Parts: sequence; C-alpha cells; structure tokens
Amino acid sequence: MSHRYGNLKHLLPLLPAILVYAYFTHSFSFYQDDAYISFRYVANYLNGDGLVYNIGERVEGFTNFGWVIYLISWGLLGLDYILAAKITGIIFGAALIILTYLTARLVFGEERRLYALAAAYLVATNQSLAYWAPAGLETGGFALSAGLALYFYLRRKWTLVLPLMYAVLLRPDGAVIAGLLIVIELIQTRRLPRFTLTAAGIAALCVSPIIWFKLSYYGMVLPNSFYAKTSFDFSQLVSGLEYSGRFLAHYGFYGFGLIIPLLWHRKFSYESLALWLFTCGFTLYVISVGGDVLKVHRFFLPVFGSLAILSALSVDLVLQRFLIRRRGPIPIVIFTGLLALTFVLPRDFVKNYNRLEKNFTRKMSLTARELKKSDHSDFTVALPTIGIFGYELLGHDIIDMLGLTDSTIARYSEEPIAGMASTWKERKHNSKYLLGREPDYIVFSTNVKPSAPAEKALMLYPQFLRSYRTRTWIYHVPGSPGARKLLTVFKKVRALEGEIAPAYPLEYVELYKKGLEVQGVGKYREALLYFDRALKFIPRPDNLNLLYEKAFSHLRLKEVETGWSQLNYILEQDSLVYEAHRDLTALNILYGNPQQAELHKRWLLKLVPWYFPCLDTLTRRKLDEMEASRRSSKRHDSLHQQSPRDVLNPPLPLSDN
Repeated sequence: MSHRYGNLKHLLPLLPAILVYAYFTHSFSFYQDDAYISFRYVANYLNGDGLVYNIGERVEGFTNFGWVIYLISWGLLGLDYILAAKITGIIFGAALIILTYLTARLVFGEERRLYALAAAYLVATNQSLAYWAPAGLETGGFALSAGLALYFYLRRKWTLVLPLMYAVLLRPDGAVIAGLLIVIELIQTRRLPRFTLTAAGIAALCVSPIIWFKLSYYGMVLPNSFYAKTSFDFSQLVSGLEYSGRFLAHYGFYGFGLIIPLLWHRKFSYESLALWLFTCGFTLYVISVGGDVLKVHRFFLPVFGSLAILSALSVDLVLQRFLIRRRGPIPIVIFTGLLALTFVLPRDFVKNYNRLEKNFTRKMSLTARELKKSDHSDFTVALPTIGIFGYELLGHDIIDMLGLTDSTIARYSEEPIAGMASTWKERKHNSKYLLGREPDYIVFSTNVKPSAPAEKALMLYPQFLRSYRTRTWIYHVPGSPGARKLLTVFKKVRALEGEIAPAYPLEYVELYKKGLEVQGVGKYREALLYFDRALKFIPRPDNLNLLYEKAFSHLRLKEVETGWSQLNYILEQDSLVYEAHRDLTALNILYGNPQQAELHKRWLLKLVPWYFPCLDTLTRRKLDEMEASRRSSKRHDSLHQQSPRDVLNPPLPLSDN
C-alpha cells in the first residue's frame, strides 16, 4: 500500500500539467467531421442494419475498427456513444502525459527528475493533443497504445503484446508500430529480435479473428479507405515533407530534439537510442504516406511523448557539453522558454483550424437538416465530405465522391486529369460512375465553388451542368448578428441525357474557380475577367451558374442594365435557375415593376419555398436604403429615368420544365 502511495506521490507534480491540458481541451472541444463516419456505422449497427455506412452496402469505410466496436459497446448499454468517444479521448490524452513522464524517468533516472517533468509538460502544453483528444476519433487511443508499446519495449515486458494488439485494432498503422520496434531491437541487439517478433506474433494471433471477420463480412482485410487514399507519386512525398516540416517547426524546435542527440550519439543510452529511432522511423513513415488531410499534426500524436523526451535530453546534452550545471535555475529557464515556444508557435495555426472545423461541421449539419425538412422523399446525396452530413441523414444513401465508403470509386478511379491543382490529398474520383447513379443531390464542400478534384472533374460533364441546379437555404452565423451565409446544394431537376463523358477542358473550371475566389473578396471587375476567359472554353448556355456569377458581379458593380439583361437570358435558357428569379424579384420591386416581381415570386415559391420568407426582409432593407438615398440625393428623378425596365423580357410561364 505504501509503495502505491509513493508512486502516486511522484505523480503529484504532474497535476498542473493535467490542468493545463484540461483547459486546452475545453477551449478546443469539438467533434471532427470524420468522426461522424464512425458514428454512422455505430448507429446503423445499433439500429439493426449491420456494420455498414449505407444500408445493404458492405464496405469498410472506416480505419478504426476497434474504436467502432468500443463505441458500439456503449450504445448497447443504452449510453451516449458520441459523448463516450469525447470523454474517452480526453482521458487517453491525460494518460499520454503521465506515460511520457514515466518513460522519461527511464531515460533520466531519479537524479534528473526535472527533465522528465519538463518532457511531460511539453506534451501537456501541446495544443494539438488537446485539439484531437476530444474530437471523437480514435487518435488519442492510438497514440497511447503506441506510447505504451514503446514503454513496455524499453522495460522488456511481455505486456508489450497488449498495446501492439490495441494499436492494430484501432488503426492499420498499428502494424507500423510493431515493425518499428522489431527494427529497433534488431539495430540495438544486432541479432534476431526475438522479443519483439514474439510479441508481435502473439498480438497478430490475437487479432486474427478480426481479420477473419473482415474477410467474411467485407471481403477484404484492409479498409476501403486505404484504397481511396493511397497513391504513390512525387507530390505525395512533397506533401509529407511539408506536413512533417510544419510539425517540427511547431513542436520539434526545428529538429532540435532529433539533431542534438545525433551529434553526441556516443552518449546514447539504450533507452534514448530507442526513442530516437522510434521518432525518426515514424516520421519517415508519415512522410512516405504524404502526411494527413487533417492538418493539425494528427499523425504525429504517437511521437509527441518521445519527441518531448528527446527535446529534454537535448537540453541535458548541451548543458553537459558546455560544462553548465544540469540542475538549478539555468535548465528551468531553458525549459520555461521551450514551453512558451510550444504554446506560441502553433497557437494561431491550431486556433484557426479549430474555428474552421467548427464552422464547417455546423454548416454541413444545418445543410443536411434543411435538406431533410424540405424533401421528405428517400433521396440520395453525393458529396466529398460525408461526416456529419451523412450522420444527420441516417437511412439515406450517401455516395462519397472521394471513395472512402464507395469501393467502386476507391478501386476504379478515373485517370488523374493533367494539370489539376488541388490542396486536397484525396484525389480519386469517378464522375461517370457517380452521374450514372443519378443522385438526387450533389453537395460541394465549398458551396458552388469546385475545390476537391472530384468536384472539379464533375464540372467537365455536360450532364451535371445541364441536369443539376442549385438550391439554397439561409444560414445565420452564430455570434455575428445579422451575418448570413448560404447553404447550397445541387438538385437534379431533369433526367440525364446522352453519353456520360467529359466534354470541356479543365482550364474553364480553374478559371471559374478563380473568378469565384476573387468575387468572394469583393474584386468584381477582376472576377468578370476570369468568367469571360472561362466562357471561351464552354458553350455559353452550358454553364448557367457561371453566367449567373457574371450577372451578380455586374450588379455589384452597379451595372444594373447589363446584369438585368443577363439574368433574363439565363431564364430564357432554363427557368429553374432560382437565383435569377430571386434577383429579378428584388430588382423589379426596386424599380417599380410589381407585376413582374410577382411572377418571379411565384417561381421562388415553387423552387425554394423555404427561402421565400427571407426575401421580403432583404428586399425591404434594399428599399429602405434606396429611399434614404432618394431623400438625400438630388438625382432622384434621373435615377428613375435610368431604370432598366426596358430590358425586361415577357413574363415566363410557370411550368414543370
């Protein structure tokens, strides 16, 4: 009993570190969009539909089998498995801080306990740990399993089998952890690594029933997402180097913890050499796979602890090299500076991604809910970000445009399109297959702007441009009174005709995207230049969305007559473009054409009835602004004379076309 009390007493100095970590987790607390992919599998299983994403489709679209089973166990008990995911992740993160301290004690011993504490505090102030711990993913559990595997390896304990088994169950990358430890033992002992080979073999035997289940249920061992994400090219290597370089800049002090021990490698102990090899080996693995699509250092969580220990060891080696006392105020001052850097360097980066992710999940959740409220049919949706959107639409078929949960796109992707630039790591797509399924709705990750390669590829097909029209809801931005954004989807309004094949060059898509980007920051004249260049590559009537953006830019530039004329041209081509009806309603009210305004209102009631209540408010605001302008301006009469009502076309019939 006294021995246990003594161990707990040694951990008391870690209490402030845990509190700092708890504060960060509270400030960053959110659910990552990808976590909802696993949650949908859990929900479908608990609803009796099997371990599937879409009912009836056996595709393993998640990479965290053990985590999904763990969450199912909470659901079977009747408890909130989503909350359980958050709480468990936070606990795992706290355990990683304690484990870092215990591992560091093996390196520094009792006499340099300060250095072990410093390593633990470096992990506690690592905001990326606090970012991912409550995010609902298996990340914290996988990092803890990797840390425990390294700890038991250093202690030569056969309990190494357990974390190796857990690591593989949580992520396929767990095999990398086992492989690294085998290589490390081979290097350190220079003989057959019997200990790690035996432990890895036992762990593999223990997880073999899971492998059998995957083969019999899904027909494959590796998850489908492996095929969707995996590609080997030079750009992947560059991406991995950028991802790793950013991590080392934020938390590795630009490689300080890896370079300094190497300079004095003769002073490597058995433990410190293993830590160095493990950290370097795992970093090389991350580089080789191209890093992560989720940018906040998620893939590096397994080496947060080992890198922190190596950073503390580097300080110790430098002080020893220059004959400076390794105890007292100097190391305390140095470690205080390192802790400050650990907080300051990545702070804005982590906060910005946290804000963006919260806004994104909120937007996608609202889009799915609004879609469900406005359409009570058994509709299908295709999109590249299936997380919370798919979870909100349980029971509806969701087609992942990236192939994570679709084996056809993952395994039979179309050839990469030459010259396509994208920041997305997922580059696989199969637009012909996707359009062949004729989803009722298609959703882009950034409203109407094509961003992902799968979205850009879709824009090359006439069937998409002619058969799908946008539908929009108003989104009131939290914390910003009066601020509104649009939630946009593409709805199939007519059957697809002709052979499904790309017909347009990529250049027009890139120009269209660039035009939308500059338009979004208020550069309307520059946007028009991009839109006009894009129109040279595509027949004018084929992309009415592009023409609408041109009209919108003209209106923003107060070139009312030009914009008005273009809006009418759009409706001549297709009366189902609701944006043209919306803007013409407002314009006709402003310029005193109530009959034509009423005609366009009827179209709005038909196409987007949920949007219509907002229209009067927005128009009234414009009318008030106009009235105020008329009172203060001497040009009241001339403004009326310049009214572009002469460019109005005859009323459009209200039909089902």
